[in-house]
Amino acid sequence: MKNKSLVSIVITLLLFCLFPRFAVAETVLEKIKRTGELNAGVRKDAIPFGYINKKGKWTGYSVDLIHLIHKRLEKELNQPIKLNLREATIDSRFRIVQRGDVDIMCGATTITQTRLKRVDFSVPFFMTGAQFLVKLKDAPNFNYNGSLNNIPIAFLPGTTTQEIIPQIYPSANWKNIKSREEGLKKLQQDEVKAVVSDGILLLGEIVQQGNNIEDFVLLPSQPITTELYGCVLPQKNPQWKQLVNLTILSPENRTLQREWFSINRGEFPYIIENNN
Repeated sequence: MKNKSLVSIVITLLLFCLFPRFAVAETVLEKIKRTGELNAGVRKDAIPFGYINKKGKWTGYSVDLIHLIHKRLEKELNQPIKLNLREATIDSRFRIVQRGDVDIMCGATTITQTRLKRVDFSVPFFMTGAQFLVKLKDAPNFNYNGSLNNIPIAFLPGTTTQEIIPQIYPSANWKNIKSREEGLKKLQQDEVKAVVSDGILLLGEIVQQGNNIEDFVLLPSQPITTELYGCVLPQKNPQWKQLVNLTILSPENRTLQREWFSINRGEFPYIIENNN
Protein backbone atom coordinates (compact mmCIF):
# COMPACT_ATOMS: atom_id res chain seq x y z
CA MET A 1 0.00 0.00 0.00
CA LYS A 2 2.86 2.36 0.86
CA ASN A 3 4.45 1.72 -2.54
CA LYS A 4 1.15 2.46 -4.30
CA SER A 5 0.80 5.72 -2.37
CA LEU A 6 4.34 6.70 -3.29
CA VAL A 7 3.69 5.94 -6.96
CA SER A 8 0.53 8.09 -6.87
CA ILE A 9 2.46 11.02 -5.40
CA VAL A 10 5.22 10.72 -8.01
CA ILE A 11 2.67 10.58 -10.87
CA THR A 12 0.87 13.64 -9.50
CA LEU A 13 4.13 15.61 -9.27
CA LEU A 14 5.08 14.61 -12.81
CA LEU A 15 1.71 15.75 -14.13
CA PHE A 16 2.14 19.18 -12.55
CA CYS A 17 5.68 19.48 -13.93
CA LEU A 18 4.98 18.19 -17.42
CA PHE A 19 1.49 19.64 -17.86
CA PRO A 20 1.34 22.96 -15.98
CA ARG A 21 -1.68 24.02 -18.03
CA PHE A 22 -3.80 21.84 -15.76
CA ALA A 23 -2.98 24.10 -12.83
CA VAL A 24 -5.56 26.71 -11.84
CA ALA A 25 -4.94 29.91 -13.83
CA GLU A 26 -3.89 32.97 -11.85
CA THR A 27 -6.01 36.05 -12.42
CA VAL A 28 -4.48 39.37 -13.44
CA LEU A 29 -5.24 40.94 -10.06
CA GLU A 30 -3.74 37.94 -8.23
CA LYS A 31 -0.58 38.19 -10.34
CA ILE A 32 -0.24 41.92 -9.77
CA LYS A 33 -0.73 41.48 -6.02
CA ARG A 34 1.86 38.69 -5.92
CA THR A 35 4.51 40.45 -8.04
CA GLY A 36 3.78 44.01 -6.94
CA GLU A 37 4.00 45.14 -10.58
CA LEU A 38 1.60 46.34 -13.27
CA ASN A 39 2.79 45.93 -16.87
CA ALA A 40 1.01 48.23 -19.29
CA GLY A 41 1.38 48.58 -23.06
CA VAL A 42 1.34 52.00 -24.72
CA ARG A 43 1.99 53.12 -28.29
CA LYS A 44 4.74 55.59 -29.19
CA ASP A 45 3.26 56.55 -32.56
CA ALA A 46 -0.41 57.28 -31.81
CA ILE A 47 -0.56 60.98 -31.04
CA PRO A 48 -2.24 62.19 -28.81
CA PHE A 49 -2.88 58.87 -27.04
CA GLY A 50 0.67 57.60 -26.73
CA TYR A 51 3.77 59.33 -28.08
CA ILE A 52 7.20 60.75 -27.32
CA ASN A 53 7.08 64.53 -26.90
CA LYS A 54 9.79 67.03 -27.85
CA LYS A 55 11.44 66.58 -24.46
CA GLY A 56 11.83 62.86 -25.11
CA LYS A 57 9.17 61.97 -22.55
CA TRP A 58 6.58 59.24 -23.06
CA THR A 59 3.23 61.02 -22.82
CA GLY A 60 -0.35 61.04 -24.11
CA TYR A 61 -3.90 60.70 -22.88
CA SER A 62 -3.59 56.89 -22.69
CA VAL A 63 -0.45 57.20 -20.57
CA ASP A 64 -2.30 59.46 -18.16
CA LEU A 65 -5.27 57.06 -18.15
CA ILE A 66 -2.98 54.19 -17.20
CA HIS A 67 -1.65 56.28 -14.31
CA LEU A 68 -5.26 56.74 -13.13
CA ILE A 69 -5.82 52.98 -13.35
CA HIS A 70 -2.55 52.41 -11.47
CA LYS A 71 -3.67 54.77 -8.69
CA ARG A 72 -7.03 52.99 -8.30
CA LEU A 73 -5.26 49.61 -8.37
CA GLU A 74 -2.98 50.54 -5.46
CA LYS A 75 -6.01 51.65 -3.46
CA GLU A 76 -7.91 48.46 -4.32
CA LEU A 77 -5.03 46.14 -3.37
CA ASN A 78 -3.92 48.31 -0.45
CA GLN A 79 -0.26 48.05 -1.40
CA PRO A 80 2.28 49.93 -3.55
CA ILE A 81 2.47 48.68 -7.14
CA LYS A 82 5.32 49.37 -9.54
CA LEU A 83 4.13 50.56 -12.97
CA ASN A 84 6.10 49.30 -15.98
CA LEU A 85 5.28 50.88 -19.36
CA ARG A 86 6.02 48.66 -22.35
CA GLU A 87 5.94 49.71 -26.00
CA ALA A 88 3.07 48.35 -28.07
CA THR A 89 2.81 48.55 -31.85
CA ILE A 90 0.05 48.02 -34.39
CA ASP A 91 1.41 44.51 -34.97
CA SER A 92 2.08 43.52 -31.34
CA ARG A 93 -0.72 45.21 -29.36
CA PHE A 94 -3.01 42.16 -29.16
CA ARG A 95 -0.28 39.54 -29.00
CA ILE A 96 1.43 41.03 -25.93
CA VAL A 97 -1.88 40.95 -24.04
CA GLN A 98 -2.73 37.41 -25.15
CA ARG A 99 0.57 35.94 -24.02
CA GLY A 100 0.66 37.90 -20.75
CA ASP A 101 3.55 40.26 -21.49
CA VAL A 102 1.31 43.12 -20.36
CA ASP A 103 -1.79 43.23 -18.19
CA ILE A 104 -3.42 46.02 -20.21
CA MET A 105 -2.83 47.96 -23.42
CA CYS A 106 -4.39 51.40 -23.75
CA GLY A 107 -4.24 53.35 -26.98
CA ALA A 108 -5.96 54.13 -30.25
CA THR A 109 -7.47 50.66 -30.64
CA THR A 110 -10.98 50.15 -31.97
CA ILE A 111 -13.29 47.62 -30.32
CA THR A 112 -14.49 45.05 -32.89
CA GLN A 113 -16.23 41.68 -32.73
CA THR A 114 -13.32 40.03 -34.55
CA ARG A 115 -10.81 41.32 -32.01
CA LEU A 116 -13.03 40.20 -29.12
CA LYS A 117 -12.34 36.63 -30.19
CA ARG A 118 -8.70 37.13 -29.16
CA VAL A 119 -8.83 39.62 -26.29
CA ASP A 120 -11.28 41.51 -24.09
CA PHE A 121 -11.91 45.26 -24.07
CA SER A 122 -12.82 47.85 -21.50
CA VAL A 123 -15.79 50.15 -21.97
CA PRO A 124 -15.02 52.76 -24.66
CA PHE A 125 -13.00 55.79 -23.56
CA PHE A 126 -13.05 57.73 -26.85
CA MET A 127 -15.09 58.00 -30.06
CA THR A 128 -13.70 59.16 -33.40
CA GLY A 129 -13.85 57.95 -37.03
CA ALA A 130 -12.14 57.87 -40.40
CA GLN A 131 -11.67 61.19 -42.18
CA PHE A 132 -9.56 62.52 -45.04
CA LEU A 133 -6.90 65.07 -44.17
CA VAL A 134 -6.38 67.48 -47.10
CA LYS A 135 -4.72 70.83 -47.57
CA LEU A 136 -7.07 73.76 -47.13
CA LYS A 137 -6.42 74.95 -50.69
CA ASP A 138 -7.29 71.50 -52.12
CA ALA A 139 -10.47 71.00 -50.08
CA PRO A 140 -12.93 72.52 -52.64
CA ASN A 141 -11.76 70.03 -55.31
CA PHE A 142 -11.68 66.96 -53.08
CA ASN A 143 -15.05 65.35 -53.81
CA TYR A 144 -15.45 62.65 -51.15
CA ASN A 145 -19.05 62.21 -52.36
CA GLY A 146 -17.67 60.96 -55.70
CA SER A 147 -15.45 58.01 -56.58
CA LEU A 148 -12.07 59.72 -55.94
CA ASN A 149 -10.94 57.96 -59.10
CA ASN A 150 -7.11 57.87 -59.40
CA ILE A 151 -6.70 60.33 -56.51
CA PRO A 152 -3.54 59.35 -54.56
CA ILE A 153 -4.51 58.74 -50.93
CA ALA A 154 -2.22 57.53 -48.15
CA PHE A 155 -3.43 54.97 -45.60
CA LEU A 156 -1.94 52.94 -42.78
CA PRO A 157 -2.15 49.12 -43.17
CA GLY A 158 -3.31 46.98 -40.23
CA THR A 159 -6.04 49.39 -39.13
CA THR A 160 -9.83 49.36 -39.24
CA THR A 161 -9.60 52.31 -41.65
CA GLN A 162 -7.81 50.07 -44.15
CA GLU A 163 -10.52 47.42 -43.77
CA ILE A 164 -13.35 49.83 -44.67
CA ILE A 165 -12.40 52.98 -46.59
CA PRO A 166 -10.66 51.41 -49.64
CA GLN A 167 -13.79 49.30 -50.12
CA ILE A 168 -15.86 52.49 -50.36
CA TYR A 169 -13.45 54.10 -52.84
CA PRO A 170 -11.94 51.16 -54.76
CA SER A 171 -10.82 53.26 -57.74
CA ALA A 172 -8.70 55.67 -55.66
CA ASN A 173 -4.93 55.36 -55.95
CA TRP A 174 -4.13 53.90 -52.53
CA LYS A 175 -0.63 54.42 -51.12
CA ASN A 176 0.72 52.43 -48.17
CA ILE A 177 2.52 54.40 -45.48
CA LYS A 178 4.37 53.25 -42.37
CA SER A 179 3.14 56.05 -40.13
CA ARG A 180 0.87 59.09 -40.05
CA GLU A 181 4.03 61.18 -39.83
CA GLU A 182 5.10 59.83 -43.23
CA GLY A 183 1.60 60.43 -44.59
CA LEU A 184 1.57 64.07 -43.52
CA LYS A 185 4.97 64.66 -45.11
CA LYS A 186 3.77 63.12 -48.38
CA LEU A 187 0.70 65.36 -48.24
CA GLN A 188 2.84 68.46 -47.73
CA GLN A 189 5.06 67.45 -50.66
CA ASP A 190 2.02 66.82 -52.90
CA GLU A 191 2.90 63.13 -53.31
CA VAL A 192 -0.66 62.38 -52.15
CA LYS A 193 -3.80 64.51 -52.11
CA ALA A 194 -5.11 63.13 -48.82
CA VAL A 195 -4.28 60.97 -45.82
CA VAL A 196 -7.09 58.87 -44.40
CA SER A 197 -7.15 57.77 -40.77
CA ASP A 198 -9.02 58.43 -37.55
CA GLY A 199 -9.58 62.19 -37.38
CA ILE A 200 -8.18 62.65 -33.88
CA LEU A 201 -4.94 60.90 -34.84
CA LEU A 202 -4.50 63.07 -37.92
CA LEU A 203 -5.13 66.16 -35.81
CA GLY A 204 -2.56 64.92 -33.32
CA GLU A 205 0.05 64.46 -36.03
CA ILE A 206 -0.44 68.03 -37.29
CA VAL A 207 0.04 69.46 -33.80
CA GLN A 208 2.98 67.20 -33.00
CA GLN A 209 4.87 68.23 -36.13
CA GLY A 210 4.38 71.90 -35.33
CA ASN A 211 2.10 72.64 -38.29
CA ASN A 212 -0.81 75.06 -38.30
CA ILE A 213 -4.13 73.24 -37.98
CA GLU A 214 -5.80 75.96 -40.04
CA ASP A 215 -3.74 74.97 -43.10
CA PHE A 216 -5.59 71.64 -43.26
CA VAL A 217 -9.15 70.34 -43.33
CA LEU A 218 -10.68 67.06 -42.13
CA LEU A 219 -13.30 65.77 -44.59
CA PRO A 220 -16.11 65.04 -44.17
CA SER A 221 -16.82 67.00 -40.98
CA GLN A 222 -18.82 64.00 -39.75
CA PRO A 223 -16.50 60.95 -39.77
CA ILE A 224 -17.28 58.19 -42.28
CA THR A 225 -16.92 55.44 -39.68
CA THR A 226 -17.51 55.20 -35.94
CA GLU A 227 -14.44 54.09 -34.02
CA LEU A 228 -14.83 53.34 -30.31
CA TYR A 229 -11.46 53.07 -28.57
CA GLY A 230 -11.06 50.75 -25.58
CA CYS A 231 -8.23 49.37 -23.47
CA VAL A 232 -7.18 45.86 -24.50
CA LEU A 233 -7.47 43.35 -21.65
CA PRO A 234 -6.89 39.61 -21.14
CA GLN A 235 -9.99 37.48 -21.50
CA LYS A 236 -11.83 35.99 -18.52
CA ASN A 237 -10.68 38.54 -15.94
CA PRO A 238 -13.94 40.22 -14.85
CA GLN A 239 -12.59 41.81 -11.65
CA TRP A 240 -9.67 43.42 -13.49
CA LYS A 241 -12.02 44.60 -16.23
CA GLN A 242 -14.37 46.11 -13.65
CA LEU A 243 -11.55 48.08 -12.03
CA VAL A 244 -10.48 49.46 -15.41
CA ASN A 245 -14.07 50.32 -16.37
CA LEU A 246 -14.69 52.15 -13.09
CA THR A 247 -11.60 54.26 -13.74
CA ILE A 248 -12.71 55.12 -17.29
CA LEU A 249 -16.18 56.12 -16.03
CA SER A 250 -14.81 58.14 -13.11
CA PRO A 251 -14.98 61.94 -12.66
CA GLU A 252 -11.18 61.97 -12.63
CA ASN A 253 -11.09 60.58 -16.17
CA ARG A 254 -13.68 63.08 -17.39
CA THR A 255 -11.45 65.87 -16.08
CA LEU A 256 -8.48 64.26 -17.80
CA GLN A 257 -10.33 64.09 -21.12
CA ARG A 258 -11.24 67.78 -20.94
CA GLU A 259 -7.59 68.65 -20.36
CA TRP A 260 -6.57 66.75 -23.49
CA PHE A 261 -9.47 67.12 -25.94
CA SER A 262 -11.83 69.97 -25.04
CA ILE A 263 -12.49 72.36 -27.93
CA ASN A 264 -12.31 75.22 -25.44
CA ARG A 265 -9.15 74.35 -23.54
CA GLY A 266 -7.70 71.00 -24.56
CA GLU A 267 -4.18 70.47 -25.86
CA PHE A 268 -5.69 68.60 -28.84
CA PRO A 269 -9.10 70.30 -29.37
CA TYR A 270 -11.54 67.72 -30.70
CA ILE A 271 -14.47 67.25 -28.30
CA ILE A 272 -17.27 69.78 -27.83
CA GLU A 273 -18.06 69.82 -24.13
CA ASN A 274 -21.56 69.08 -22.90
CA ASN A 275 -22.34 71.73 -20.31
CA ASN A 276 -25.54 70.07 -19.13
